[in-house]
Amino acid sequence: MVDERVFSALRGDDVVLFVADKDEISPSDVPFPVVYTGMGKMRMYNALEKWFAARGKGGNPLIVNIGSAGSAHYSIGEIVEVKRFVNGGSELIYDCIDLGGEGCSVFSGDYFMSTQTFSPAEVAELSAKYDLFDMEAYAAALFCKTHGLRFRCFKAVSDNLDGSLKDWRSILADIRSRFTDLLAV
Repeated sequence: MVDERVFSALRGDDVVLFVADKDEISPSDVPFPVVYTGMGKMRMYNALEKWFAARGKGGNPLIVNIGSAGSAHYSIGEIVEVKRFVNGGSELIYDCIDLGGEGCSVFSGDYFMSTQTFSPAEVAELSAKYDLFDMEAYAAALFCKTHGLRFRCFKAVSDNLDGSLKDWRSILADIRSRFTDLLAV
């Protein structure tokens, strides 16, 4: 679990937050620019490309991806730092970016990972290999690696992959509050 010291270390840095959904954080709640990308790897990558083209030269911004993720290993509401990013698609073809150091892994797929979208056996098999499941982090890690940008990623656990999540939007209010508390000045 990430503590306040990790987030307080971001203050004073040239941070840009990349977030899939407007319900995950508000620019008025944090001291950093926020770029909303939309859900999915292609939308994340395209938003980064657009931002990168518009930003001009100079500086060394720290790209920070925050958002929600499912996990069979962490409790709902827990915030963790991601260090390994696995690209998973509908054919479950893998590629991995490893930032090194302590942190967990995220499998970025094309769909919400749960027993409602995959068989219980597939969920169990993938959960044994990976800590978190989202739909954007791999694309952010790949873009930053390709363009030599500094990158960090933090995910708040929204569900435990068991199909019990009925209203993802209602969970986002708690996630937004937790991220706001950690990122606020």
